[in-house]
Amino acid sequence: MIFTLRPYQQEAVDATLSHFRRHRTPAVIVLPTGAGKSLVIAELARVARGRVLVLAHVKELVAQNHAKYCALGLEADIFAAGLKRKESQGKVVFGSVQSVARNLDAFQEEFSLLIVDECHRIGDDEDSQYQQILTHLSKVNPHLRLLGLTATPFRLGKGWIYQFHYHGMVRGNDNALFRDCIYELPLRYMIKHGYLTPPERLDMPVVQYDFSRLQAQSNGLFSEADLNRELKKQQRITPHIISQIMEFAQTRKGVMIFAATVEHAKEIVGLLPADDAALITGDTPGPERDALIDNFKAQRFRYLVNVSVLTTGFDAPHVDLIAILRPTESVSLYQQIVGRGLRLAPGTPDCLFLESAGHPHARYAPAG
Repeated sequence: MIFTLRPYQQEAVDATLSHFRRHRTPAVIVLPTGAGKSLVIAELARVARGRVLVLAHVKELVAQNHAKYCALGLEADIFAAGLKRKESQGKVVFGSVQSVARNLDAFQEEFSLLIVDECHRIGDDEDSQYQQILTHLSKVNPHLRLLGLTATPFRLGKGWIYQFHYHGMVRGNDNALFRDCIYELPLRYMIKHGYLTPPERLDMPVVQYDFSRLQAQSNGLFSEADLNRELKKQQRITPHIISQIMEFAQTRKGVMIFAATVEHAKEIVGLLPADDAALITGDTPGPERDALIDNFKAQRFRYLVNVSVLTTGFDAPHVDLIAILRPTESVSLYQQIVGRGLRLAPGTPDCLFLESAGHPHARYAPAG
């Protein structure tokens, strides 16, 4: 199959080639969810002169990026325990961060380019798996180029992940891993030009949770215990919110509900039609989770409730209602959630967002 890149995808590829011809500094590309990052990655891996390692943090993204590359009629290795494959000798290798970091001995041959998908996840800690991989590959090849791709170029409590923007703005400081943002496409552009479904936001009428009393922990996140305590005080609200969601869902095909905690999610599922709803948490076993996702995509049930596990690497274009019943501490998380509902699908003119936790974040871009 031959893919023709969209104009902005080709621009992102050209910007990368131009940057690395002149510089060795780490660079980042910012493309909104649904912009086809995997196609940009595939094309960059195809035209690269040396060997390329593409990292992602979940097996779904590893498989998705690998599939897009192979759809160009090319072959590539996969190194991911979750996909039951550990190959590392090919010109192009798609790997999961966890598997590669645990098996650095399998990566003694030189790579010329390291591509990190969802690169806002790279932490400052030198002992982090990303940093271990980067340090190891840089020892093998001191001229290694690093490219990151993300829809959200900022981290909770840390700010921007890059220092300089190609439009001239200075964003992060000297500590930012990526020196330059070399290409950015606004979400507004994608919606305006018909590449994504328009979002319709509706703050829930009548009842909402009030999370204003919560204090974030040192990592910027709310603790599960604090969330559960706050939700217990407001437990009469949940049935009202769910009944509103079900009312709006009557004319919708796929509904994703983002709960605050596992306890909260179980309560929500208990209020939904038993044969039309499922729950996925971080503790859901892999095979069961995969089966539930497949059934949801096949529209065998309407409601999918989850707790922080389906914000990236998950595509179900039929989703046309997203209900946010949790506080989102970061713009990054909020935009990832919103992105689940913006992919184009036949017969889906828009995606409705029902907000029950009072979010100040913009759907399109962070402040600054």
